[in-house]
This record gives sequence, structure tokens and C-alpha cells, in this order.
Amino acid sequence: MTLLAGRYRLLSRIGQGGMGAVWHAVDELLRQEVAVKEVLLPRELAEPQLAEMRERTLREARAAARLRSHPSIVTVHDVVLEDGRPWIIMELVRGRTLQALVRHEGPLPPQRAAAIGATVLDALSAAHTMGILHRDVKPGNVMVTDQGQVLLTDFGIASVAGDVNLTQTGLVSGSPGYIAPERLRGEPDGPPSDLWSLAATLYTAVEGNAPFHRDNPAAVMAAVLMHEPAPMRRAGPLGPVLAAMLDKDPARRIPAAHAAAQLRAVAGGTGPTVVSARKPKKSRTPAFAAAGLAVLVVGVGGGVLYLNSPGETPVGTPSGPTTTTATKVTAAPPSKAVLTSNPEACSLVSQAQIRKLLGTAAKQEFMTNDACQWMAAGGEYLQIQKVQLDSETTARLTFDTSRATEEDEPKRDPTTKLRLGARIGDATIGWTRDAGAYNQTRLVVRTANVQMWLYYSGPKTGYTTIDAFAKLIMASLHKAG
Repeated sequence: MTLLAGRYRLLSRIGQGGMGAVWHAVDELLRQEVAVKEVLLPRELAEPQLAEMRERTLREARAAARLRSHPSIVTVHDVVLEDGRPWIIMELVRGRTLQALVRHEGPLPPQRAAAIGATVLDALSAAHTMGILHRDVKPGNVMVTDQGQVLLTDFGIASVAGDVNLTQTGLVSGSPGYIAPERLRGEPDGPPSDLWSLAATLYTAVEGNAPFHRDNPAAVMAAVLMHEPAPMRRAGPLGPVLAAMLDKDPARRIPAAHAAAQLRAVAGGTGPTVVSARKPKKSRTPAFAAAGLAVLVVGVGGGVLYLNSPGETPVGTPSGPTTTTATKVTAAPPSKAVLTSNPEACSLVSQAQIRKLLGTAAKQEFMTNDACQWMAAGGEYLQIQKVQLDSETTARLTFDTSRATEEDEPKRDPTTKLRLGARIGDATIGWTRDAGAYNQTRLVVRTANVQMWLYYSGPKTGYTTIDAFAKLIMASLHKAG
């Protein structure tokens, strides 16, 4: 038996994963049982990478400790360093992961899967409110206790607002098949990314297999980017909800509050109502070339780090007729070569300005430092996601990549009207769709070394609202400098 930090005595190993082991232990100071997560760091890594992973583990503890009051999140008590390795002290949970439950009992009934999903989404929403993204929601990180309680665990690659981004440039951390497509595309992520991962998790629970199952990790990631999930045969009333949560475009993905209501409805046996703010999609054309994804095998929270192959670029040239508009846009403030302040996204527009844009009050929802959303009571919303790059040249390349994807949007939904001519900032491309009560509009804007993805969904048609939104943000960015 081993004694950690002179306090925690390891009794027996109760689980083994790609990143380490979980031990049944006893806290000899408080005389209570605990679980201890032993983090095994790959020996082949250089010291800078080892230091990064040690810091990542400490960040997991900090993130989870901030959420210890939530009844559906596994409590973290302590973290200690022993023999140069981190050990996380957690509450002892007697039960099985959702992955083990499905493996031993088979696919879950839709009502049970929906009830589990509603509980996990409530936990995620609590984390998002505190600026914490989980970033590794999967069946292995959802626990079901012997008493039926549902718990979310393992914030091992969580992104905490204010923390330094520890993921190296070009790397995507997570578990293949449960990483949201926008993260694979290198776009800014936020709460909608966790929502997508939850949908993939519930799909696995109700269908018995992952939505993008393939023979190897690279093929799985390609499928996430390029294909629709396998048809659902067991999901029943849960199917439409999962389809709306699994939309590859976070702008079209059902908002979390709506998803929670639909999951509760399915769990209660009443079935979903309106689950999506868009028309049904037709089949999509692949927007990204995913062949040649190389795998850097490094365990992180039970997942893997993936590195895009050198020279890989998105492909896709629009074909067939598209509709463009020649909307006149007032010139934005002159661009500076480099912006350095990187203000919080929520601070770029005031509540009064949002009220004027939407014509009604809207709740501000913090996502990350670089992402914010304003949601009105009827479901109308505006959203910004931004990224500040190291130079204007890098930003130009990033915009060119995004433009190729946007130009393919009419292929994915023929009702899309693409706008190529209007200009806000240094470069802009946009599209809009009229879909009755919930129209969608998106702008991708580059100004100096900053790129933004701006979204609007609601009853208003055209670009008037989102253009005004973009100009307000541009003015704030350049004022901050």
C-alpha cells in the first residue's frame, strides 16, 4: 500500500484508462473513503510537454473544485504532487460509466437516455455560467451510481476563462468522435461545442454505437467533418432532438436552453416540440479535406491529441447557381495593422445596444473570453466568436480558409443566399436564410489581425441587424486597440 502526501492511503485499483488509473483510497486524516486519480504521463514526451500536462491536471482540479456544489458533478477534494506526478483526490462514486452501462446492458430506452442528457446538460450549463468548458464530454465521463444518480466527471482538458491556453498550436485535444466539428476546423469553440459532444454521447447511449464510428481515429474525425451521423433506429422521440444538437454549424445548433426543455419533454414521455430553429437540411457536400490527418498519440483525460498534417487545407469551390446581394454597407473604422488588447467578447456591445438591435431585452450569456451570446425570451439571439491572431498575415490566411467553407454553404442548404460583394472591415463574407420565424444570418469578418464569426437567428430577414452588430463590434475593437 502507498501513502500519498502523508494522508491518502491507496487500497486497490478500481479502474484503468488511457491517461492513468483510479484507486480506491482512504483519507486517513478525515477517515473517509475517496477515489484517487493517478495521472500517468507518457515517458516519451519532452519536459515542456510533461510540464504542460502536469499543469493541465492542476487546472482540472481547479475547474472541478469551483463546481463542487453542483449535485451532478463529481466533487474534487484535493490534488497532490508525488514523485513528480499529479494525483487528484475525488469523491468515491460507486457505479458505472455510461460507456460500461451500455456495454453490459445494451442501448438505453430513449426516455432514460433523455433523462441522463438533461441532468448532464444542467451540469454543463452550471460550468458554462462560471466560464468553464468541459471539452471532453463522452460516455466514459458520465457516471451512473448504484442509486441511479447521474454525475459528470473528468474536466481534464477543461478550458477555464482567464487561464492560459495550454493546447499547443495545431493540436486538438479530446476524444475522437466526440470532438465538435468546429473544434476540428480550428474555429473558436464555446458551450455549443459541449452541447454537440453531449449529443454524440446520448446517441451512443440510445443507439449502442457512436454516431461516427469508423476503424481508426483519422477516419472518425473525417466523418465528423464530412458526413452525417449514421441513421438512428432506436432513438424514437429523442432522434429529432439529437439531430438538432448534432448540427455541424454551431450557428444552426439548437440553443442549450431549448435542448434542455426538449430532453426533459422526452424523458417525461411527452415527446419533443419544436427542436430546431431552421428548415430540415438536405445532404451536405464535404467542406473540408480530412485525408491525411496525422495522429500524435498522447493520452489526455482518456482522449488523444491530434495534429493536422502539414500542408492540409480546406477545399471546396462553389458550383451551381448562388444568389448574391449588393447591400450597401457603411464603411467601418480604418483598420490597424495589429490589435493587441483582446477585450472580452461580452464587453464589445452594451445591453442597450443589443436591445436596440433586437428590439427587446436579451439575456447576456458569457461563453469564453472570445465568445458571447445575447438571447431574447422568444429565442431570437446574436452571437460573436472571435480569435486574435499573431499577425495580419496569419489572419488573412485564416480568413481565406473560412471563406472557402462559407462559399460552400449554398451546397449544404439550397435556401442560402450568399453575399460576396459587401465589405465590413478588411474582408467579409456572409450568408442568410429565410426560414419563417427563425431566419439565420452569419458574417465572417476580418479586421487587422482579428477574425470574427457573427451569428443572428430570429424573425428579421436580411443583413440589417447583423451588419449593425458587426459595426458596433468593429468600433469597440479598434477603440480598445
